[in-house]
Amino acid sequence: MAGVYIHIPFCRSKCFYCGFYSVASLQLKTAYLNALVKEIRMRKEYLQEEVVSTLYFGGGTPSCLNESELELILDNIHNVWDIDKQAEYSIEVNPEDASMEKLSAFRRLGFNRITIGVQSFHDSILKRINRSHSANQAITAIENAKMSGFDNIGVDLIIGLPGSSVAELEVDLKKVSVLNIDHVSVYILSLDSNSVFEKLSEKGKFRPLSDDFLAQQYLLVSDYLKSIDYEHYEISNFAKKFKYSRHNTSYWQQKPYIGLGVAAHSYDIISRQWNIAHLKKYIDSLNNRFLNFEKEILTDADKWNEYLMTNFRTMWGIDPYYLKNEYPCWWNKLTEKIENYKHLGLMVMSGERIRMTERGWLVSDGIFSELFV
Repeated sequence: MAGVYIHIPFCRSKCFYCGFYSVASLQLKTAYLNALVKEIRMRKEYLQEEVVSTLYFGGGTPSCLNESELELILDNIHNVWDIDKQAEYSIEVNPEDASMEKLSAFRRLGFNRITIGVQSFHDSILKRINRSHSANQAITAIENAKMSGFDNIGVDLIIGLPGSSVAELEVDLKKVSVLNIDHVSVYILSLDSNSVFEKLSEKGKFRPLSDDFLAQQYLLVSDYLKSIDYEHYEISNFAKKFKYSRHNTSYWQQKPYIGLGVAAHSYDIISRQWNIAHLKKYIDSLNNRFLNFEKEILTDADKWNEYLMTNFRTMWGIDPYYLKNEYPCWWNKLTEKIENYKHLGLMVMSGERIRMTERGWLVSDGIFSELFV
């Protein structure tokens, strides 16, 4: 089984925290879609004979596309790859796009999972991060999604946003509870490369909240959501009734996937590659029947490091028997460090696997630096 990711890079405005490749203009939308279709057809062999079990439209703002534009992309994907009948079709949606008409169109096209970019339920915070929707629009979007027939609805929240408080975070969490959302992604604000906040920080005009305060908020979120029956199944992700993001889980389980569109990444077990992160160059390349990307062949050290990083991100953790058999030399050097992390309460045994605790996830970057080859 494999995944397909489609990057739609267009946004109405640039959110201050965002480091993903996007452009605040729709001027090249038609040219981009034509190039995207060309890429789909040219990369037919990438997944070989794998059946596609997940499709994910991310961005940018995929919900800026209309029904016929999305249908064009989906039709070409179906013509190229074998799609599982039970496949997960996910799309990221901005609240201001979530009209009943648009959401009903998504359902007609086969989308069965939706993620709404809420970020916060407080208008003052939304203005500070340059979001173009209001808290009421976010609530209406969630209600519209339910009325449109979606029974797998997720929201994104960010903790550590400028001016945010613990009291405001508690209000956000209570709204999640009242709205009975299936999936919640909670990201700690970071200074992403090329984001507005990064540039403001370099000029001394923005200061992130302290690590201790962020840790307090993160543990508050985890404790609260677990108390109302969410599973904390990945560092930043919580789900009710096993409604995990199947697409993202396939990343963490190192299953193959193809990334289509500008700046999109692909992985085929042996290598990783990524498309050029420049909209006009991407379009021009495809118009000339040329795939413009960079590629790296994964070494054994890369595979070891990636296995640890991706699997330790999840509640399922790592399989020590797999590592002992595949990489005995490196594993033998690791066992003493893992025992120490268990002693510190940063890791635990879970059945026959080893996983990080929530406190371990908080310091996972430091742990990885010690465990990587």
